[in-house]
Amino acid sequence: MSSGLETLVEQVAETTTDWDFEHAIEWEIAFVLDGILAVGGYDEFVRELVDRCIETQTSEGQLAGGSLTVFEGEWEPDWTEGEYTSVADPSSVGHSVLELYDRTGDDRYLDAARRQYEYLRNTERTSEGGIRQQRSRQSLCVDGLWMFCPFMARYGRLADEPEAVDDAVHQFEVQARHLHTESGLFRHTWAEQPDRFMNSAFWTGGNGFALMALVDTLEFLPDGHEGEETLTEMFRETAAAMFEYQDRSGFWHNIVDDPHEPLETSGTLMTAYALKRGTDMGILSDPAHAEAAERAISVCRGVVSDEGRVGRVAKIPGGRNAPLGVELHGQGLFLLTASQFS
Repeated sequence: MSSGLETLVEQVAETTTDWDFEHAIEWEIAFVLDGILAVGGYDEFVRELVDRCIETQTSEGQLAGGSLTVFEGEWEPDWTEGEYTSVADPSSVGHSVLELYDRTGDDRYLDAARRQYEYLRNTERTSEGGIRQQRSRQSLCVDGLWMFCPFMARYGRLADEPEAVDDAVHQFEVQARHLHTESGLFRHTWAEQPDRFMNSAFWTGGNGFALMALVDTLEFLPDGHEGEETLTEMFRETAAAMFEYQDRSGFWHNIVDDPHEPLETSGTLMTAYALKRGTDMGILSDPAHAEAAERAISVCRGVVSDEGRVGRVAKIPGGRNAPLGVELHGQGLFLLTASQFS
């Protein structure tokens, strides 16, 4: 990591660890935890935040982060269709729960992960066995792939429960039937009843979620797992499609194929993370993908303020016309992505 990037990481980390997490959403907490764990140096902060998520874990098993209230964003796009509570989001905290188990061997973390996995295993699903995004409807959202697939694959490896690994692969297969297109890009959200796209846009953040989910899940698949080829090909197709749409600035537009949408930071960071990891893991062989990732992290450095606040981030819940600003998930994503460029 260059000295300039290292200085920015320190500034962003200091600002992020001082954030007010009272109203944070679970997947935002997950990005912060993943990012802080990746850059290191804040062990007490991580333990306290993860322990809070475990202490407030629901009777159902969801890692709550303090609350599982109805989501209320600063803006409301039409695709969310009213009240929103998530099935998928809390499982993303399981990424760091399992990381702490890996580091400490403390069975308390594995037990919390087990309860979260059992919630996913037993929750009502679509007719094809897909894990829903929302409690209120049978819908699939590409975001969920990152929330639960790497978690289930890693849990399956650590707990010696191969069915959890198989289920992680199955979730990609189910979502691909409805959201992954011949272009290589993922659409955002599909509902089963009635059969329709709630949001058909090629959202950059959504494709970033898919790319991160694929590369992180591939890391935890056992050697020779029958799903490895499927996920590898899906990752390569989506990476190639995203590569073609990178703006010359280094950013991606908030909607992948819409140059009238603003250039946006969080989806750019997600894509840079995945391209860099995919290259380092040997999944991507074209040097142009690594160069695209370098351009992306370079331009994102320019939107970090002197106070360590990451700008140009699409406000939750994302999608077309999302206003841009400073968001907690942008902080975590900057740390997580920057950690790959050492």
